[in-house]
Order: sequence, then C-alpha cells, then structure tokens
Amino acid sequence: MFPTYLSQGQPYPYQQPVQQPVQQPGLIVRPVASIEEARAMQTDFSGATTIMPDFSHGFIYTKQMNFQTGNAEFVPYQRVQMQEQKTPDLSDYVKRSDFDDLAKRFNALLDQLGGTANGHGTNAHAESNGE
Repeated sequence: MFPTYLSQGQPYPYQQPVQQPVQQPGLIVRPVASIEEARAMQTDFSGATTIMPDFSHGFIYTKQMNFQTGNAEFVPYQRVQMQEQKTPDLSDYVKRSDFDDLAKRFNALLDQLGGTANGHGTNAHAESNGE
C-alpha cells in the first residue's frame, strides 16, 4: 500500500482499522405470571433468547427470533419429578446355587441312563456356564 502524504510532503502514518468485536446475541430473562403473558412478550429482533420463568406454574418459556423462517420460536419447558428406580422383584428368578444343583442332578440322571451323547454327536451334559 502506498503512503499518503500530508501537504508538507511528509508521509501520513498508515493506521490499521480497528476491528469491532462481533457481539453474540445474549440472554434476556423476564419473569412472567402465565403462558399467555409469555406468548405476548415482545420478540427481541437481535436474535437474543428471552427466557421467561413462570414460578407459579412450574414452567420456563423461551422465545427467540428464527431468522430463516422469520417467525418467533416459542418453547415451553416444564420441570419433571424424577421417579425413584424400584429394585426389581427377584422372587421369580432361580438362585445360581439352585441352578447349579439342578444341573448336577440332571447330569447324574443322564449318566445313569447312558444318554450322554445325542443323535447329533454333541455332549448332552448341562453345565452352569450355559455350555
């Protein structure tokens, strides 16, 4: 870039333009008393999200301008009470020790009958590891 000269012939010092930081749309918080009041709240056209807590009804509403559609997006959120996880009822299940005892008795009966091999050539013994 060529220097610019003042009227006396001295070069004018080049100044680099100062870049302004781009501000991101922020958050606006405004408490409301009902969903009707939240819907009637003016939409901020800068793109900032408006958060509207409704403490008396247990809701939080958000409203934000959608620049792609040109519409305001209104979203209600409600607090949900988490249910405690119940321990499963294991009374219908067999204990591992009872299963192992039954597998031993079954294998002993097979040995007494002489039927340890089936027609497919595989072992018919039941083992506690599922093989």
